[in-house]
Amino acid sequence: MMSQNNPLEAPSHSPTPSLTMVRSLPQGVDELSAMGPLELFQSQLEHGLTEAKVDGMKRLSVVAYALGTEATLSSLIPYLTNVAMKQPPHEDEVLLTLAAQLQLMVPNLLSSNTQVLPLLPILERLSTMEETVVRDEAVKAVNHISPHIDDFTQLTSMAKRLVAADWFTAKVSAAGMCPTLFKVTQEDDLRFLYRDLCQDDTPMVRRAAAMHLGEFFSQLSFDKVQELQPILEHLCGDEQDSVRLLAVASMAQIGPKFSPDWTTQALLPLVKQGSTDLSWRVRHNLAKAFSDVALSLNLNENYPSQKSLIMACFVALLQDQEGEVRAGAVGHLAKMVHWGGATLFTSHLQALLPALADDVVVDVRSKCALALMDSSEGGTLPDPIIVKAFTPLLENFLQDEYAEVQLHVLNNLSRISHLLNQMSGVVSNIISMSKAQNWRVRQGVAELLPHLAEARGMDFFSTVLQEPAWMALMLDSVADVRLACVAGVAKLCNVAGDDWIVQSLLPQHIKIYDHSANSYLMRITILQGHAQMAVATKSGHLFFQVIDQLLRGVSDKVANVRMVAGKGLLLIINDGGCDQDVIASKVKPAVEQAMSTEEDIDCQEYFSECLKNC
Repeated sequence: MMSQNNPLEAPSHSPTPSLTMVRSLPQGVDELSAMGPLELFQSQLEHGLTEAKVDGMKRLSVVAYALGTEATLSSLIPYLTNVAMKQPPHEDEVLLTLAAQLQLMVPNLLSSNTQVLPLLPILERLSTMEETVVRDEAVKAVNHISPHIDDFTQLTSMAKRLVAADWFTAKVSAAGMCPTLFKVTQEDDLRFLYRDLCQDDTPMVRRAAAMHLGEFFSQLSFDKVQELQPILEHLCGDEQDSVRLLAVASMAQIGPKFSPDWTTQALLPLVKQGSTDLSWRVRHNLAKAFSDVALSLNLNENYPSQKSLIMACFVALLQDQEGEVRAGAVGHLAKMVHWGGATLFTSHLQALLPALADDVVVDVRSKCALALMDSSEGGTLPDPIIVKAFTPLLENFLQDEYAEVQLHVLNNLSRISHLLNQMSGVVSNIISMSKAQNWRVRQGVAELLPHLAEARGMDFFSTVLQEPAWMALMLDSVADVRLACVAGVAKLCNVAGDDWIVQSLLPQHIKIYDHSANSYLMRITILQGHAQMAVATKSGHLFFQVIDQLLRGVSDKVANVRMVAGKGLLLIINDGGCDQDVIASKVKPAVEQAMSTEEDIDCQEYFSECLKNC
């Protein structure tokens, strides 16, 4: 029951009542009815079973909201403090849930400085626990409530105690808190504490400090960053590779707010050092963040030699002997192409592409295929370079043994559809892939066919693509493949024009419909295509003929076909731009007649909508 003087609502994601709670309480029904929320909570938490304790702790925020702010501060928080301080400590699952639940109280229930401060001792204790997930959740909770605390002395004192602790667990937690605490308090003491953590004798502490290094540095002014620059260099050269790999990746957060004069002097040597590190794990972590690191250096056209050096470091990672490093780097290939421009692409990257496209690691080939398609957008590379550099690679990708590699190209070729008339080998591969065993590949080909018609012209489409590809895919056994053709009908109409559709395509679609008496799914596909044709053309002789075909579907013997026909007619009516005279003179009377004899509820619904919107 909610407190009368605190009409706050409990969290919307409250746990549902469970048998665990009922079984964990020794009291009878009469005793339970007389107990308040806090007594119920305490009774369950003092039960011997861990499951019962965790179940009770999941209801902590509900209990707090039921008690209200005053009772929570006077009764619940002191009890929770005792729970957190208990020796030996409660089970890790209980303490983890406690840290998570405390966050739900701030700021809706506890918002002011005096209300939030009592939570600090609890979270400080949890942040020293042995179990990592408990400490991480406690750090998360401290970072959540810190902005609501005005007493900066308390926050700084807590950080000092954690940093000065004998055991590494408290120091690891302090490293996760310091960036947020400094952002809130701007206390210089926290800078010195963080420096101490970065120089700690324990590798786990230095690793935690390196993990949050970028976040901490991003809060500092330029002069303060200069003071701590040796710390960054120290961590990037740490004897432990687990520290170095986190430090080199942190540069992505450090550089953006500073001038290129400083970043080239302070960060560029560290990037070069990381790209040639003896540990593949360090190189891998740098590769996974390389474009972000490069962008953070803020280099412009006035720093050509420095940009060239950065690209050389990237090339080293692309040629790394470890497949994981190459895969991580090639994932940033497109961004680095756009970062460096056509000149650096030609001088540094173009020669590497054939080796990446033929890499023994499928993940490298897959990411390279996607990167090439991403690189072709945005106007960074001129069309002649794309055609010359990418055409042989795309041909290889389309012949790759793994469908994932093929699909990265097929699903993105529309981006360079205007260049397909210069890529005959690519087009030939696409045609042969219309019969691929993998249906997702056939779906990708179906989506591309209208773009090929636009690029190569309708004569090419009629003689090369229509029969072996388009018509075969319209009859495919997989619905998604057929629907990919249907989705491309509108573009094909716009490219080909009404006359070509009436003479060359519509008769074949009608023929399929006529010969599909035993396959209602094919009739549905054709009707869906007709609806797309009508919406694309909107009026004229093609529109008139397509309406006739859709009205055939209204009287089909199968309810699903009639429903699809009604859905198509509704799409045309709701379009607003289609020929209203044809709709009024042909569609409305036919639908009225069909409605009078229709027995299927779904069909009646669509027909009714058609008549209402006519």
